[in-house]
Amino acid sequence: MEILWVIFSFLCGAIPFAVVIAKVCKGIDPRKEGSKNPGTTNVARLCGLPYGIATLICDILKGTLPVYFSMIIFPATEYAWLPSACAFASFIGHIKSPFLGFHGGKGVATGIGVLIPLSFLPLITSVIFCVIIIALTGFVSAGALTLYITLPFCYYFYGASHWIPLSIIMLITVIWTHKANIQRLLKGEEKSWRKSKN
Repeated sequence: MEILWVIFSFLCGAIPFAVVIAKVCKGIDPRKEGSKNPGTTNVARLCGLPYGIATLICDILKGTLPVYFSMIIFPATEYAWLPSACAFASFIGHIKSPFLGFHGGKGVATGIGVLIPLSFLPLITSVIFCVIIIALTGFVSAGALTLYITLPFCYYFYGASHWIPLSIIMLITVIWTHKANIQRLLKGEEKSWRKSKN
C-alpha cells in the first residue's frame, strides 16, 4: 500500500498545471515560448502575474497534499522512509512528467510544496533567504538555489536532521535542473525578473 502511495505522489507531481493554465486561459504553450520551461516563472512572464500565481499555488499543492496525507494515512512511518519517498516522488514527477514526455519544470514550487508538511520552520527560513536574494538580485534562479542550499543547514539548526538526506538529494536535483541558469549567472547573462517579459 505504501508503494502505491509513492506512485500516486509521483503522478500528482506530474500534473502539468503550468501547461494547462497557460493553454486554457491564454492559448499559450509555455514549452514553446519564453524560456520554454513549463513552470511558474515562465507562465507569469508569458501570461501575467495572476496566472503565474495560480500556477504557483497549484504546483505547491500537488506536492503538499500527497505528502501530508501519507503522514495521516500511515502515521507509523511519519519519521521513516515514506514521507521522504512521497516527497521526492512528487518532486521528480514535476521535473520528469510522463504527461509531458518525461519533461517538466525545474521543481522549485513543487519542491517547496512537498516540504511544507515535513518541518515548516526550517522551510520558511530558507524561503526568507530565497526572497531576500530575489529582491536583491532580481534573479529567481539565484533565489531558488539559495533556498535549497540553505535548507539542510536550517534543518540542522532547528533539530530536524532526519530530513537532511532528502534536502541534500533535492539540492543536487535542483542544481541539475538549473545548470543552464547557473552558467548564465556566472556569465552575467541571466534574465532578471525586473526586466521585460521577452
